[in-house]
Amino acid sequence: MARILYVSEGYSTHDRRFLQKLAESGHDAWHLPYAADSVRYETGSLPEGIHSVAPLSRKPISPGNLNWIYAALRFRRVMREVQPEIVHAGPVQTGGFFAALCGFHPLLIMCWGSDVLAAPETSAWVRWITKFTLRRADMVLGDCDAVRERVLALGRVPEERVVTFPYGIDCGVFRPKMSELSLRQKLGWEECRVVISTRSFEASYGTMIFLDAMRRVLAKCSDVRVLMLGDGSLRRQVEAFIEGSGLKGKIHMVGRVREDALTDYFAEADLYVSAAYCDGSSISLLQAMACGLPAIVTDGSGNREWVIHRENGWLYPAGNVDALVTTVLEALDDDELRAATGKANVATVRSRANWGLNFGKLLTAYDKLLFSAAVQEVKTYAQLSNR
Repeated sequence: MARILYVSEGYSTHDRRFLQKLAESGHDAWHLPYAADSVRYETGSLPEGIHSVAPLSRKPISPGNLNWIYAALRFRRVMREVQPEIVHAGPVQTGGFFAALCGFHPLLIMCWGSDVLAAPETSAWVRWITKFTLRRADMVLGDCDAVRERVLALGRVPEERVVTFPYGIDCGVFRPKMSELSLRQKLGWEECRVVISTRSFEASYGTMIFLDAMRRVLAKCSDVRVLMLGDGSLRRQVEAFIEGSGLKGKIHMVGRVREDALTDYFAEADLYVSAAYCDGSSISLLQAMACGLPAIVTDGSGNREWVIHRENGWLYPAGNVDALVTTVLEALDDDELRAATGKANVATVRSRANWGLNFGKLLTAYDKLLFSAAVQEVKTYAQLSNR
């Protein structure tokens, strides 16, 4: 088993799932968040057996700012202290870049979706950082073909070094079931059609786009209600919008819930909607699909690999409120298609996005990295001996 330094943005449910599997696999894993969470996205503690390293920075980090530079310097100190055999780092422009700057090998860069699908287009500087990092990786991990294609284009990484699989979900947890919440009864929504969103309250997830669209849908359909799960930096703005639009009682904010409790909320809903501008293989989408919900998501990136328009869900142009309103109304009015779509989605996720099975591909990648590192060490020793 190897000593692995797992570097990520903070500590999210996504991180917990990876670290839990690493702990179960027997690897000696260390978790290094590069920044302290401004919003707590995962309420649970680190899995048992995972070592914790203090965040590189207590303040927000973005490529090029002063905190980012300090974090890069502290990263080198952490590397000396942990002495990892593999560094597993992401997103690309922060955790990945810090590891690439150190010149450490073997280095596995884990893409988070938007870090390669959207971030490189924001500036020439970020694009350079992205290319620099990807080209110094021994292996790159992505969760969909859209990410893979972008990595190959940006980093000129040999195809055999790019590992692609959906990070997936626990199909034993996420499945169709009866809700134990009786939420519709408690809220007086027994005869209503319910839309659910589980995305964080952040600009990149189109939170205000979603709310504006729901306001207009609710104005047209008196029997529609909305569940919003999650939290984020836009929480006060969300609360103010709901209050100012007179939507209290029609939009119910649940807050952040444990991952294993999400299934009850999905069971209370008729339709899942996401307004995120950019996604790889969205875990939120896969969770909803596995629970038998039809989905409306933005048309692009990884979503097209899971949703075919009007076959097992609906796609609409990101950021287009008019299109989202029209699509939601269409989906809510087609009971037959929603029912058929839900069944198809369960089968799709079980066959392609089973986290228990897919995680084995990461362990295989680790084995390849360790083997390559061992071979390189032998070659280096041989060269030194011949001098």
